[in-house]
Amino acid sequence: MPGLFKSLASSVDWIHRYHTRTGRPDCSLVSCPGTKPLWQQLLRRRAGAFLHGQFYCRPECLETALLGQLSRLRTMVPSMQPPNRFPLGLLMVARGKLTHAEVRAALEAQRKAGSGSIGDWIEKLGFASEQDVTAALALQWGCPVASSFDNAVVDSVANIPLDILETFQMIPFNYTPATNTLSLAFGSRVDHAALYAIERILDCRTQPCVAPSRKVARQLEYMRQFPRPHDVEFSTQDLAEMARITSSYVSRLSPDDVRLSRIGRFIWLRLKTCKAVTNLLFRLQPNSPMPHHPSPPLLRAAGQAPLSTTSV
Repeated sequence: MPGLFKSLASSVDWIHRYHTRTGRPDCSLVSCPGTKPLWQQLLRRRAGAFLHGQFYCRPECLETALLGQLSRLRTMVPSMQPPNRFPLGLLMVARGKLTHAEVRAALEAQRKAGSGSIGDWIEKLGFASEQDVTAALALQWGCPVASSFDNAVVDSVANIPLDILETFQMIPFNYTPATNTLSLAFGSRVDHAALYAIERILDCRTQPCVAPSRKVARQLEYMRQFPRPHDVEFSTQDLAEMARITSSYVSRLSPDDVRLSRIGRFIWLRLKTCKAVTNLLFRLQPNSPMPHHPSPPLLRAAGQAPLSTTSV
């Protein structure tokens, strides 16, 4: 009998030393039940997951942490974009590309139409070329111009949901492993809040660029032609519904790493396993009534059947 107890003590000590060597910390959830059975401790390396660098030892702990994050992000007010440091029209006047009369005419056309950027109207009225407007935008935002896109590179450098790219009119077009930097080209306004959210999700640095707006729009339309089976979008503001959907995917996929952030009107969750990445996108519509959905509120999951939001 003493030999049995000695053997058990030796096994527990081995488990402790094993997890110390692998560098896996204790569960980050304060309310975690604590000590697990021996078989769960042996499998902790496989069963646990990280949420923004914090380790959670079991799916239930991860889901509890995710619920708190979802609640915080859902009520977060999107940050307002600061005004441009120097208006585009005046910048082009200072560079000798426009006259004051042409700027006034473009502003008047924009006011009457009630839509479009000042750069769009400068081009439509023939006062300057697309290249001139793009160069002025780059100077206005203090970033370089992305002159061309390679479709093969665009498709491989990042896994950002297409609806986010379309909302912010941006294209990921280059990744530099040496500096862990992702370059994104904007067709009009550079959105630094979106860049920060992408950094938080992808755990990388971002480098903004500008590109001709029509070129960005054409690239996004090209990307829309291909299925994106790992991007799944929902439209809901109900926290319980968001929790059920998230729990369903966590239970099914058992991700090793989870990241989430608020980006404009979206909450973006990125569930990463050793084989693939799945993006869950919750589209929030504050201050507007939600449409009635007789079935689970899945908007699109190209090439993939929706999961039941109740199969937790």
